[in-house]
Amino acid sequence: MGAINAFAKTIETITKNPKLLLIPIIIALIIAPISAYLLKNYTALFTEEMQKNFEQKQEGNVIVEEHGSIIPKENMEKFMSYIKIIILLGILSALLNAIGQYAVVKGALTAEKGEEYSLIQLFVDGIKNMIQVFVVNVIIGLIIFVIIMVPLIPAFLMLAAGAMLKSEAFFMMVLFFVLLLELPLVFFLVGLGSMAVPIYVIKGSIGAAFECFSVAFKNKLSTLAFGILLLISVILIMVVPGSFMGLMALGSSGFTAQLLLNLIEAPFQALTQAVMSIGGLMLYLELTKEEKDLEEEILEEVQKELNEFEI
Repeated sequence: MGAINAFAKTIETITKNPKLLLIPIIIALIIAPISAYLLKNYTALFTEEMQKNFEQKQEGNVIVEEHGSIIPKENMEKFMSYIKIIILLGILSALLNAIGQYAVVKGALTAEKGEEYSLIQLFVDGIKNMIQVFVVNVIIGLIIFVIIMVPLIPAFLMLAAGAMLKSEAFFMMVLFFVLLLELPLVFFLVGLGSMAVPIYVIKGSIGAAFECFSVAFKNKLSTLAFGILLLISVILIMVVPGSFMGLMALGSSGFTAQLLLNLIEAPFQALTQAVMSIGGLMLYLELTKEEKDLEEEILEEVQKELNEFEI
């Protein structure tokens, strides 16, 4: 019930406070031209090379296919430059999105208390806490990455063994068990990770953000169920711009095309961030509320027993 209540509260909060989306939208619009400018020369890097390296030559009645590497040696330098730009853009986006993440959570928390909030003040607070939120996201992200990768190490070894033995049945069986193990783990970690920044916003301490682990492990099923709901909602939101971007990206290149794609995606990115951020807040509030209610019930029972004992 905790996951369903938290998700319903998330949708309700976004519906009642649509202006909270303005801050992440503004940030997405700031990132859009920067991203378009940096990537303007790399749009068709992979598609063009794949077309060049997959050619058919007809010799008599025989069609000969020539397969080259996806990226030839002469373009490897360009590819490495592309990777550097992606990393730079990723760090910049993470820093700017940290502003929106803090602001959205703070605004939702203020609204939850029934108090008024100013978007300008939320934006200023977001800037003040940008580095802290970025650090929380990086640390929690690295821990989650390690947790996901640890079970995959023996799985990769088993898959390699299956490939060497040329046993398709063994290979498929291992792959099935990997999915069976990893999917619930990913769902659980999505729910867990969503609570980290909201806890920081509430308590104002980077160290306090790690409480998301204890809260999640005490409420495993609710956290897992919420992670499923969160991922499904994000996928559904991003399907719309994804379909447009897929169509427009065919043969498109340059700054204008990239900018247009980024502008189309911006409001959907803002909505995704709002769902993730407010969702994590509502899950934390719901799970800690259930914990407090349980503690109060236990204290009441103990008090009743003490009263009966005194009588």
